[in-house]
Amino acid sequence: MAFDFGGDAPRARGACVVAGASPDQVAAVATSDAVDLRPNALGTLVTGRLGPLPIDWAVGLPGPVYDVLYSSITGWFAVTIYRGETQPVRWDNRPGDDAGYPRVDEILGATTPLDILAAIDMPPDAVGYTVA
Repeated sequence: MAFDFGGDAPRARGACVVAGASPDQVAAVATSDAVDLRPNALGTLVTGRLGPLPIDWAVGLPGPVYDVLYSSITGWFAVTIYRGETQPVRWDNRPGDDAGYPRVDEILGATTPLDILAAIDMPPDAVGYTVA
């Protein structure tokens, strides 16, 4: 049986925050026509089709980079934190020990999706996050 994901709707939406860097600094490391860069309280909020850019920014800038993914279909919400070339870590709302990366229990002291988004100064609509 095929599952309808709503036509061309993405299965998950992503956005990231590059801490400690202005939009000009972020663009100097890497950018594409598919992303929008704008300042936020921590540095730069990046929306659009990120692809591998968060990793490039983590390597090229002091960071960290908070890479947020959210699926409105499954409710999955995760934040992968990249710092240079070190092992990324992840906050993930799925149960269990395997989050794909070593798991962290909080992001800047926040432990729920809405609180995490507020802590990194990312509006919920950047990833399509809604509260049911």
